[in-house]
Amino acid sequence: MTANNAALVSALVASVLHLPESAVGVDASMENLAKWDSLEQLNICLAFQERFGVDMDMESIASSTSVAKLVAQLPS
Repeated sequence: MTANNAALVSALVASVLHLPESAVGVDASMENLAKWDSLEQLNICLAFQERFGVDMDMESIASSTSVAKLVAQLPS
């Protein structure tokens, strides 16, 4: 995971959740951000696909529940 990719994904998640970027680090996930619920998971993944041009199937969407897991979806 590159620091730049992690920062870009963190910023995207913060934007979708209407949180300050400083509140969403590379360790952010559904488990530690109360605003990141199942509905917001879909919104995050839709924004992620649009921003980065990555196609995600339902399995990828269901398993990408953290910034780190989203970054792993980016092409190398």
